Amino acid sequence: MSSIPEPIGKFDGFYYIIEYLSGLKSGLTVTEIAKEIGKSEKTVRRYLDSMEYSIFDIEVIKERGFDRKYRYRIEKQAAPFRPIFLNTLEIVALNFIRGFSHFNDFPVIQDNLNNIFKKISVSAKETKEKSGNDFQERVSGLFVLPPDLGGKVYVKRDQVNYLELLIKAVLESNTCNVLYGGGEKRKSYKLAPLHFFNYRDVIYLIAKDLNDEDIVYKNFALHRVRKLEIDENEFFEYPSDFDVSKHMKENMFKFDGQKYSIKLKFFEDAKDYVLERQWFPKQKEEVMSDGSLLLSFENEINLMLLGWIRGFGPGVEVLEPKVLRERIIEDIKVSYDNYQK
Repeated sequence: MSSIPEPIGKFDGFYYIIEYLSGLKSGLTVTEIAKEIGKSEKTVRRYLDSMEYSIFDIEVIKERGFDRKYRYRIEKQAAPFRPIFLNTLEIVALNFIRGFSHFNDFPVIQDNLNNIFKKISVSAKETKEKSGNDFQERVSGLFVLPPDLGGKVYVKRDQVNYLELLIKAVLESNTCNVLYGGGEKRKSYKLAPLHFFNYRDVIYLIAKDLNDEDIVYKNFALHRVRKLEIDENEFFEYPSDFDVSKHMKENMFKFDGQKYSIKLKFFEDAKDYVLERQWFPKQKEEVMSDGSLLLSFENEINLMLLGWIRGFGPGVEVLEPKVLRERIIEDIKVSYDNYQK
């Protein structure tokens, strides 16, 4: 690491040493830190004291080595970024994102969202005291949070824990072993976890399959993970040839499962609603002479798809594939029998 450039003053120097210590896998002594960043030992000690008693609540890990000397480091997840200055509309955007969030079931997400807004509130309070600008009170009330933000897809505690472990694995570049899928289709994977995305209340992991001889990037639904182990001693490098934007555009729905060509017929009452938005990538619509709509697309046959089709009730008919049509017919028969009882 190069020395701190002269133009970097006291303020930036404080964050500079935080960034440096959080990048270490093992701690360094005050003398070693001072030599690395080009500052005096006195300055380094002052920074370390400031961190431990600052409003940022940074935990500086202090460990005594075999030579009896103390060494210092900071957990990567605990290190704050340099202050980011947000304007009113940016605060509005954050509030709207929070309102549309479907991650209420995940404490690791919601707790940290709450921490973000607490920090914004502290900053806004200071701003109001100094300038009289009460933007936080006005902005925070623009989006009223519903009593329940989540779709309750993730009701099992281990699923909640899996997300927290995977986030840590991504941040630390640790490989992980995953048992994935249900029934006879369960399969073991060794993965390099890279990114997450949300689709219809379901969280997906984009990961590199390390057991595949080809360079394969796959999407894994969090609720289908049956077992997860993080290898804290094995690391991976983020693949330089991976374009996540291209992956999302071309492979968002290429999950680890069989793909089917699906054709649905929506009757006239449901047609206009279906046409209001795009439900699946590369979907094709064809309005028929009788007023019905044919919707064609490719997808897995999974619980999300089944639930979506069932939601239209008698307003939809599955034309293809046969296996999906038979599954819906069987569901209708079971429902009918239940009502008869």
